[in-house]
Amino acid sequence: MKTTCKLVVLLCSLLLFAIGFFTGRQTMQTKTSIEFVEQETVSGSISNNQLITEKEEMPPNPNLPIKRDTVYKDSIRSEIKYIIQKVDTAAIIAGYILKKSYNLTAFESKELGTLKLFPTVQYNQLLGLDYEFTPIQRQVTVYKEKVWQPFLSGSYSTLNHVSLGGGIFYHNLGFEYQYQKDITGKNDGHLLGLKYKF
Repeated sequence: MKTTCKLVVLLCSLLLFAIGFFTGRQTMQTKTSIEFVEQETVSGSISNNQLITEKEEMPPNPNLPIKRDTVYKDSIRSEIKYIIQKVDTAAIIAGYILKKSYNLTAFESKELGTLKLFPTVQYNQLLGLDYEFTPIQRQVTVYKEKVWQPFLSGSYSTLNHVSLGGGIFYHNLGFEYQYQKDITGKNDGHLLGLKYKF
């Protein structure tokens, strides 16, 4: 009778292990991980041969620089009066020959990257345009994770017990069964266990 009980327990254990094994192989959970990885910066220049004026417009009311040209004191009222010259030609010429270099960020996006522009203006025209572009690459990783994971276990105790068993993990929670055999033949037993993966 005792041998029959052991045989039934062993067969049930093997059956549970087989069910757990094949269930674990068939049930998979899909997980997706999205990362934005910064790529190598690309830089370059656009020469002035490529910078063709597309449209030119004359403003109706131009804002011209003016300057105070002559100062004199009114002897009757004791106040200073200025004669204003309408257009400061020297300022216009100075602005015309002045070379201006700009540093601007066209866009800075977590998903697209960063584009920086460095235009240079002189003689009332765009002389050159340098740029730096640091792209961002979107990486999508799809991986499969087992929902049910079967396992086998075996152990030896200094109390002269040898154990053989198995179980199944559901995500991080595991259930285990072990049959414990006493080497001396006195006390055989069963072990039910609960496991958790950190």
